[in-house]
Amino acid sequence: MISLLLTLFFSACNALDLPTADSTSAGYCPVYEYNVARYDNLPFWEGAYNPVPPFYYGLSYSTFQVDRDDGFIRAISGNQATMAFGGSGNISIPDSASKQTFDLHRFYYACVAGIPQPECAVSMWGFKPDGSIVRRVLTFPSLWSGIYPWEFYMNATEFGAEWQGLKSVGFSIARRDNGGDMYGGLLLDDVEYSITTAC
Repeated sequence: MISLLLTLFFSACNALDLPTADSTSAGYCPVYEYNVARYDNLPFWEGAYNPVPPFYYGLSYSTFQVDRDDGFIRAISGNQATMAFGGSGNISIPDSASKQTFDLHRFYYACVAGIPQPECAVSMWGFKPDGSIVRRVLTFPSLWSGIYPWEFYMNATEFGAEWQGLKSVGFSIARRDNGGDMYGGLLLDDVEYSITTAC
């Protein structure tokens, strides 16, 4: 009876294309793990350096810190997001996880440089194990005086099949009009991705 129930359970998971909690121990591979990084479960101390810890939901962050919602541009979920101060940063599979890649599905983003701030270009590079690189530029609108802070929102964007099988994603921000410095940061929240562990 238990064997029949387990067979039905795994059949249902496969039909729905869902990962199972014990798929690794059962010998199934590759293993897929879906994640949404919301950053609300991370510690934050005002005025301190609050880096996103290594291996946070399977990924490592370079220059990104935990940032608390201060009422300027609100976090999408909870009251925390992650910020790359200066606008440049990297999110990657840890070097020790050689059999893993990740597929980027969606995230919310904003350029944060105060008011007024010009239109911002967010350049992205996705690096794959074979050395190939995919590129994309996102635009965050200008913010001008006279707009109330609670009217500022993060933008959402989604990613297609070309953003699958990544080892890392790099970010950089600049003024959209002339490529100059923004003197601000890149804010991300609710980063959705799937990690694949190969056989």
